[in-house]
Amino acid sequence: MTLTPDTLVGAWTLVDWHIEMADGRKTYPFGRDATGLIVYTASGWMSATLSQHTRTPLSAASVRQADLASRAHAMSEYLAYTARWELDGNNVVHTVILSLNAALIGTRQVRVASFAGPHLLLAAEESDGVTRRVHRITWQRA
Repeated sequence: MTLTPDTLVGAWTLVDWHIEMADGRKTYPFGRDATGLIVYTASGWMSATLSQHTRTPLSAASVRQADLASRAHAMSEYLAYTARWELDGNNVVHTVILSLNAALIGTRQVRVASFAGPHLLLAAEESDGVTRRVHRITWQRA
């Protein structure tokens, strides 16, 4: 399948998210059974939510009542952002508008996109100047 707006638009559920380290190791940020949904609209909006399959309950019934440690832990088990999206060759570029992680707001998140059978594959390389790693996220139509 060729990457076009028509082939991308829709809802996709998470199949796998792992990070490949430069030394060949793989890590699974939210475990091998992580769950998630990414939605691309024809009007250029997208939203992504990924989470550990089983999340730790907060220390109270609401976020505002939960203690700081409990809220911090909840953030470590969940990722969510909303963005404007555009295609740039084989890249899907997400310009982040809203995010659980405030550091992402205003950034351009570039994902190399491809298809493997029914799966949408998104890859993103990241480096801290010393270590290189590649996020590989596999989605299937919801």
